Amino acid sequence: MQVKVFEAQDMASGLKMVKEALGPDALILSTRTIRHGSFGVLGKPIMEITAAVDSAWPEPKPAPRAPRSTRTGKASRPRATAQPDLSYEELWRTGEPQPQPVASAGPGVVAPQAGQDIQAELAELRALVKGLSNRISGLKAPTLHSAYVEPEFAAPAAAVAAVDPVAGLLAGYGINRETAQVLARFTRETIGNAPCLDGADLTAILKTAIARLFTTVRVLDNRPGRQQRLSLIGPTGVGKTTTLAKIAAHYRSRHNGRIGLITIDTYRIAAVEQLKVYGEIMRLPLEVVITPQELVAALERFRDADLVLIDTAGRSPKNGLEIKELAAFLRPELGIDNHLLLSAATRERELEETIRRFSVLPISAFIFSKIDECDQLGALLNIHYKNDTPISFLTNGQRVPEDLLMPDPAAIAALILNDHGSLTHG
Repeated sequence: MQVKVFEAQDMASGLKMVKEALGPDALILSTRTIRHGSFGVLGKPIMEITAAVDSAWPEPKPAPRAPRSTRTGKASRPRATAQPDLSYEELWRTGEPQPQPVASAGPGVVAPQAGQDIQAELAELRALVKGLSNRISGLKAPTLHSAYVEPEFAAPAAAVAAVDPVAGLLAGYGINRETAQVLARFTRETIGNAPCLDGADLTAILKTAIARLFTTVRVLDNRPGRQQRLSLIGPTGVGKTTTLAKIAAHYRSRHNGRIGLITIDTYRIAAVEQLKVYGEIMRLPLEVVITPQELVAALERFRDADLVLIDTAGRSPKNGLEIKELAAFLRPELGIDNHLLLSAATRERELEETIRRFSVLPISAFIFSKIDECDQLGALLNIHYKNDTPISFLTNGQRVPEDLLMPDPAAIAALILNDHGSLTHG
């Protein structure tokens, strides 16, 4: 077996180099990313590919004999030439013996045969490579794992799906590659103990794996003697006021506790009127506050309530000043749990930016709204896996209070993997 190491800018050009040097039957032993230059880890990444071909190692060519002197009839001694020291790695890459520096010998002294030492070292390397080849060929297929490749050299999603059907299946539900690989690894470990599976069994295994990655929190459990304070924060248009009304109606119907409503959304007159209508229907008191001091006073007036719900104005994630103004209202010492509303119909990149901007406030949980408007719900898992913030509610429509879900991890996993068209109404 002949083994060589190649360096290329990307996987495609590297494979081309391997094919040209070793032929189409070459075997890729490993791939890794290295960085050269004085910048260290900030240097440009290079793909290093170690490949081998099952052919005889080229034998070292015998050194030509020195010509005899025509004057004396004695063999002329060749002059020693300075050669750079070569490492095992360079011998490994080239596969050819290299000349070694030979010290000048005095008169009548024969120089040592450096070529014999090199041949011995090459023989030892050939034996190591042969042993490695035998070990690789003796491994079973499930034991082999794909080599790690940096994201910049990662294959397209279609190629990943071809190599890993489970990851490809999860990608169809909107689950990104990083999270899909975690789930696929868990699935392979489980399937290894039960190789004969049908589609239903595989779906059940995937649901279990997805549920293990989720964390949910139930905030409407009746807790006598302890007041709960919830605020709904988030960008404009995600449904904060409607969601607050759903939470209030749900809590009133199941626990019949005392509820106080507070709004600091004075930017939109319609928002105050909308919440006032909900409060009148449910016969709940409403306080409208404009300053942080007024919020403290309103909380004091609701000190006997079991649940206090605070509605806030929608803030653009790009407007840091407005978010800081909101933080001045919702100070940590007030004991308010901030629930960040995120529209499931928003692009993941924008969701990540929203979370980053609103993180100047302590966020207790996520609420995903508008899940009925999505074809895929994999974003719920992608966002949760990256941020590790529990989910408190899901909303799937405008009806109050019906379109409010308080899911557990298994329920969210079922929503992601099942056709959730039944979540829509009308």
